[in-house]
Amino acid sequence: MSPSSSEPLLPRPAVTVEALRVAVDRLDPEQTARFDKEFAEFKEAAASGVGDPMRTFLRSWSLWVERNRLPETASRVRELEVAMGMAKTVEESRAVAVEMSELLYKVSADLALP
Repeated sequence: MSPSSSEPLLPRPAVTVEALRVAVDRLDPEQTARFDKEFAEFKEAAASGVGDPMRTFLRSWSLWVERNRLPETASRVRELEVAMGMAKTVEESRAVAVEMSELLYKVSADLALP
């Protein structure tokens, strides 16, 4: 039996490189190469000692996993991305941006991010 669109496809992973990579691979294996590439870039940036690139990496991928582990949310994000590309006026663009912002805030509100 497959989960409903409001049930998570997997439990929320820990905010670690290893746990997030497993989650990305399970949710969308095609994104794993992008995850690995960005991780290598962030490791290199972290070695330079400027800022906290690893924190940025973990936050970014935690949010990606969170919005993609719920089918209903992932579907709505894709719809809003298409709507943004098709918006013909500033008002339409603004309305889509507001809905996307509210959706992503709701999804990420209870995440324990670094």
